[in-house]
Amino acid sequence: MKKQFLFSLTIVLLTNFLLLKYISADLLVDPWGMFRKNVHHDGRSIYKGTKGSKTKWKFKAGSKITSSPAVAADGTIYVGSEDGTFYAVNPDGTKKWSFTTGGWVTSSPAISFNGTIYFGSRDKKFYALSPDGDLQWFFQAGGSILSSPTIDTDGSIYFGSDDQNLYSLDKRGNLKWKFNIYGNISTTPAIGPNGNIYFTANKGLLYALSKDANELWKKRIGRSQYSSFSSPAIDKNGTIYVGSENGRFYAINPDGTTKWYAITGKAIHSSPAIARDGTVYFCSYDKYIYAVTKECKLKWRYKTGGFIESSPVIDAGGTIYFGSSDGKLYAIRSDGTLQWTYQTKAWIESSPTIGWDGTVYVGSNDRNLHAIGE
Repeated sequence: MKKQFLFSLTIVLLTNFLLLKYISADLLVDPWGMFRKNVHHDGRSIYKGTKGSKTKWKFKAGSKITSSPAVAADGTIYVGSEDGTFYAVNPDGTKKWSFTTGGWVTSSPAISFNGTIYFGSRDKKFYALSPDGDLQWFFQAGGSILSSPTIDTDGSIYFGSDDQNLYSLDKRGNLKWKFNIYGNISTTPAIGPNGNIYFTANKGLLYALSKDANELWKKRIGRSQYSSFSSPAIDKNGTIYVGSENGRFYAINPDGTTKWYAITGKAIHSSPAIARDGTVYFCSYDKYIYAVTKECKLKWRYKTGGFIESSPVIDAGGTIYFGSSDGKLYAIRSDGTLQWTYQTKAWIESSPTIGWDGTVYVGSNDRNLHAIGE
């Protein structure tokens, strides 16, 4: 009996230790560390968002906020503005610090494991700042940087530029490689479970690269005369989901073949989100958000009062949040019914993010970063 008791006690202590270790590891992860949450761009949070649409605070910038905010482990919110400034905002809505660039900051920031913040600017520079707002380094590209960076698990940083290159840098800002195409890259690259890099570019093309910049395949998903603004999202099986300027929403197999496509009739600038059950949410210029199964069966659609560029995000309870050109942030339940709306004074291009406590943060063309929560 004594041996059995000691064995049981050991199991309990070990279980508690592993649980504590798991919780501690989870707490070290930023609530929303980069555009679309992670390298797969599934747009899915592990936290439940606010149940109500009460304003906690508003932080005023000098111009429109089309950049999507990132939230660090300490609760600091990072976001850029078209006033050329990059802001760090405290959880209570006060300014922590700001950093001025030489151009609009529409690129959304990414936060590395050591707290370094990366973002691009239309001044053709890619910046790395410390958590205190000090410049660590910058990388000079040949064109404006609208693309938001993606940080790989090995610390590699990927982003595109209007100079028609996709760049890979190491954490010190050294160039690892660049991949040149015929077209600007304003979207954000995503990384699949196989480690391959996927991105869209002008001329309506979707590219697949290996980590050493070998082109695996490219696929036309839109008309050659149009730009591409929808960034891909990738599910656990490697299926790539992405919208196109021709009004089609695609599901692409990892080998580059088309699995299926859906037609909305209007351009899709928004990037998709993927729920745990495989449901895919995407928005269109036809004013609708769509919910489709991974087999392309329509579950529901919901019409807003304006066209939609903001990309949807999903909270831990399945609620979907996104903005519209009607100036509203929408919270839609997973069954397609409206939970609440939040009205700003201008078009919302920024995509919302979710903090530790369920606060939803979103930028607006009314020059404010809005914090919505209980």
